[in-house]
Amino acid sequence: MTNKKYKSYTHKEPSIISIAEGKKRFSSLVGDALEEKKEFVITKRGKPVAVIIPYDEYKQAKRLEGYKKILDAREAFAKSGVSADEVFKESRRQLEKKN
Repeated sequence: MTNKKYKSYTHKEPSIISIAEGKKRFSSLVGDALEEKKEFVITKRGKPVAVIIPYDEYKQAKRLEGYKKILDAREAFAKSGVSADEVFKESRRQLEKKN
């Protein structure tokens, strides 16, 4: 028994669609992305320019991007010998200075 709430995404190769075709089929492409978890790469003169993906996948990608930025910053601070406490204190000082 599969609970729809926790339905996992299966990675499929995205369909390639030209802008002209995308214009004609926009509503159905969005419906397929939403209901069937399909992905579409939109091309202009054969070159990828945009992607249609389910919104949940977009949110997940943005969340992961944020985590990566945090980890990169953490690594940079660790390499420079700056502690998290120093970063916090300086951030607070800068915020108070602006107000």
